[in-house]
Amino acid sequence: MRDHRHYFARIRTQMANERTLMSYYRAALALLGISAFIFKFYVSILFSVLAAFFLLAGVGLAAYGTMRYFKFQKKILKK
Repeated sequence: MRDHRHYFARIRTQMANERTLMSYYRAALALLGISAFIFKFYVSILFSVLAAFFLLAGVGLAAYGTMRYFKFQKKILKK
């Protein structure tokens, strides 16, 4: 019985890790959407810089979320 609980706990933890990754991707996509909106509808050097900032923030957030996912995935599978 104990082995089954450990197995299901690992699956729950793995699924939580995947949900967290999807949250990071969702937030990154929102930042990319804001960047595209600003770039498309506002024509100014200030807004272009702001759009670039949101673009880099979105890409950085997606990269951070991916690295975090694989870091914790390795820890989950290690135990």
